[in-house]
Amino acid sequence: MSSALLLGFDIGGSKSAAIIGDGDGNALAHEEFRTSTPAETIGRLIELGQCLCEGEKPAACGIACGGPLSSREGLVLSPPNLPGWDRVPVVQRVREVFGVPTVLENDANAAAVAEWRWGLKCQVDNLVYLTCGTGQGAGIILGGRLIRGKQDLAGEIGHVRLLPMGPVGYYKAGSVEGLTSGTALGNLARLHLQERHEPTRLGKIPIAQVTGKEVGEAAIDGDEFAIRIVREQADYLGQACAILIDVLNPQRISLGSGALRFGSLLLDGVRAAARREALPAAYENCVIDKAVLGDQIQDLAALAIAREAAESVG
Repeated sequence: MSSALLLGFDIGGSKSAAIIGDGDGNALAHEEFRTSTPAETIGRLIELGQCLCEGEKPAACGIACGGPLSSREGLVLSPPNLPGWDRVPVVQRVREVFGVPTVLENDANAAAVAEWRWGLKCQVDNLVYLTCGTGQGAGIILGGRLIRGKQDLAGEIGHVRLLPMGPVGYYKAGSVEGLTSGTALGNLARLHLQERHEPTRLGKIPIAQVTGKEVGEAAIDGDEFAIRIVREQADYLGQACAILIDVLNPQRISLGSGALRFGSLLLDGVRAAARREALPAAYENCVIDKAVLGDQIQDLAALAIAREAAESVG
């Protein structure tokens, strides 16, 4: 299995990518582009996959995409960050072209499998992976097994409400996604820019145009207003981690995109809030840190699912 060629497709709210790699968690090539309509995006993924494989037939294909979706039916089911992707039969389209085992998996689940298998070397039995990207979702591994739930909806922490009101995420005001995702960072900043605040370079941008990316860049550059927004988000993310700690009692919570970008600026606040809110014994036995795989995790997520698909028929 280690030498087998694996094909991975990552479908995201802003960009999508085709990846080839091997069974040992090595991504060998990667091509990405902006996500558009289902037909255009899937067509482009297939085209890139064929180019990357250079005539060699992959052992399997793994497709990672934000939920909700049905891994059993191979359908993308109207994810909040993919408008227009309604009951899209992506697995059928890909399988028809490549003729290999093809599996669709929630992106958080796929990343959790990659982090568990290749980042943590299967040494942690109980893991939660939080995407911390455009949206917010959790991949859950308990007892060394991925937990999907009856309708592939396990781990949808982004839909949980933290505040009675607040920024909207996952169709709900005050939700975890509305407060802790990359999109939420811009939403929080726009709210606070309408209040009395310290000087900030973000004030030079029309409020409606302030994005999470700009807030993050300002915070990393030392802008005090932007730093305050990141720390506020860290507290909300820590509260979400506390919920997961109390309910699941994991050994580790690995954080994706935002934590990789901000490091201790975010992590210190996340840990402080989780310590404050969670059961003390459960918190003390849970490591909260950046994903071990770092920025590789998005590529390796789809490949990890491809490996599982290949093993299922091997």
